[in-house]
Amino acid sequence: MRTLVAGFTLQSKKGITMKVRASVKKMCDKCKVIHRRGVVRVICENAKHKQRQG
Repeated sequence: MRTLVAGFTLQSKKGITMKVRASVKKMCDKCKVIHRRGVVRVICENAKHKQRQG
């Protein structure tokens, strides 16, 4: 699933979707901003809060 709109979602082979944004921010207290392989990501218990900068 890919939508070519600002803040589109990206679906990996595992079927997990993630928001792709120019600016990633914490959405709740449980969100964590991490850096993996030069990419800034937000991970959270709430799947709707998952983001990747790009």
